Amino acid sequence: MVSKPQFAGLCLTGLLAGNELGTLVGFHPAILALPLRSQIESERALTRRLGKIMPFYMVASLAAAGTAAADRRGRPGSGLAMLSAGATAGMVVITLVVQLPLNKRTVEYPTDGDAQEWSAIRRRWERFHQARVALDLIAFGCLAAAALEE
Repeated sequence: MVSKPQFAGLCLTGLLAGNELGTLVGFHPAILALPLRSQIESERALTRRLGKIMPFYMVASLAAAGTAAADRRGRPGSGLAMLSAGATAGMVVITLVVQLPLNKRTVEYPTDGDAQEWSAIRRRWERFHQARVALDLIAFGCLAAAALEE
């Protein structure tokens, strides 16, 4: 049977991975298809909204993945659980070091700003978001695989 820390880790890392994958393949491509002014306004609104939610969600996911890894110590799947916690930590580091400064630029970007500059900001953001999504999926997949080791 899966322990409570394992269950919490699976739920939070799974929901985070699904949310981030949805933004990668759903929200941001749809926004990119809009006219420039609408792109900027949409990204601003989304960034502001998620900026209020995601910090707590990411910290909770990191704590849950770390707790799940500690709970598995010395048992089958402990290495996978540790990898899950490490992947989640890596995603948080990318968020703090790269994404947050780009989010600040996004929120402050003028609606009549230069299209090339905007595109450069968004390309960089998307590139690092892809890395974060990969780490989120690895975190969830490793924790799920660890749970199956029982």
